[in-house]
Amino acid sequence: MHAIIPAAGIGKRLRPQTWSVPKPLLHVAGKPILAHIMDDLIEAGIDRVTLITGYLGKEIVDWTRGSYSDIRVDFAVQETTDGLASAVRLAEPFTDDGPTLVVLGDTLFTADLTTVLAIPKNMIAVHRVEDPSRFGVVLLEGDSVSGLVEKPSEFISDLAIVGVYSFVSGRSLMNAAARLMDEGKKTRGEFQLTDAMQLMLEDNMPFGVFEVDGWYDCGKPETLLESNREILTASGGAVQGTLVDSVVIPPVFIDEGAVVTASVIGPYVSIGRDSTVDRCILSDTTAGDRIKLSGLNLTGTILGSETEVQRDPASLNIGASSIISI
Repeated sequence: MHAIIPAAGIGKRLRPQTWSVPKPLLHVAGKPILAHIMDDLIEAGIDRVTLITGYLGKEIVDWTRGSYSDIRVDFAVQETTDGLASAVRLAEPFTDDGPTLVVLGDTLFTADLTTVLAIPKNMIAVHRVEDPSRFGVVLLEGDSVSGLVEKPSEFISDLAIVGVYSFVSGRSLMNAAARLMDEGKKTRGEFQLTDAMQLMLEDNMPFGVFEVDGWYDCGKPETLLESNREILTASGGAVQGTLVDSVVIPPVFIDEGAVVTASVIGPYVSIGRDSTVDRCILSDTTAGDRIKLSGLNLTGTILGSETEVQRDPASLNIGASSIISI
C-alpha cells in the first residue's frame, strides 16, 4: 500500500531551527516529526512511501534512508512551491491504481489508519476548530462530503481538513491533480489539493470524513512546544537513557544513550539520543540528538541536535537588602 508525504516546505515561522534542519526533522516528544508519521504509516500496513522534498531535501533523503532502510521509499523534488496538488502530482511515477494515502510532512495526528484504509471510499481527516478561516474545510450532506472550500472568508463549516487523506485509487488522484494544473486553476496563487478533490467530487467520486482524536500543530515555536506537551502526556513518555543522581517529573522522554547527571528533568521534556545533561533544571523543553548541556535552568526551550550550551558557576558578593534576578 502506497503513501505520499509532501515535505518540501521551508518552515519560515520556525527559524532559526529551520535554517539548518528541515521542518519534518525537528524533534517533538522524543523523535523527528517525520519519524512519528513514518511509524504510524508502517503500523497501518503501508509498505511504499514517496517523499516529496524541496528545501534541505538532501537531509530528509539521508535521514530517511538511514532510519527506514527496511521499507521502500522513493523521492521526488518539488522545484517550485506552487501548491500541494503540484507536490502530490510529482509522485505519479510511483503511483498505481490501488489505495493511496497522502499525509502532510508536518502533520501529527492520532487516528486509526488501519480502519480508515479498510473503508471502500475516499476519506478526509477532519478536526473541529474555532477559526475555520485558517484552513480548508469540508461541507457535509449526511455522511458524505458535498463540497470543499479553501480558507473560507465566511463561516460555512467548522470541520477543518487536517492533512491526512485516503484515496481508493491513486491513479484517480493523479488524474485530478493533472487536470487542475492543465487548466491552470489556482487558489491564492497555488494549485490546491482541495481543488483537485473538488474535481473528483464533481466526477462522482464520493468522499467521507473521519475525525482525528488529536491534531498537533508544529508550525510555530509555541505550538511545537504545545504539541510536545500533549504528545508526551498522551504517551506517558519513557526513560531509556541513564539517570545519575537525578529527578524526573513526568511526562518525560529521554532517548537511548543519553546520560543525565545531577539534574531535575520535567515535566514535558524530551531529550534525544546520545545526549549529555549535567547539573540542569529543564521543563517544557524539546531537544534533539547529541546535545550537551551543563549548569542550565531552562523552560519553554527548543534545542536543535548537536547543540552545546553551558553556564559556568558564578561568584557573587551581595550586600544586605538586595534583590537580584539571574
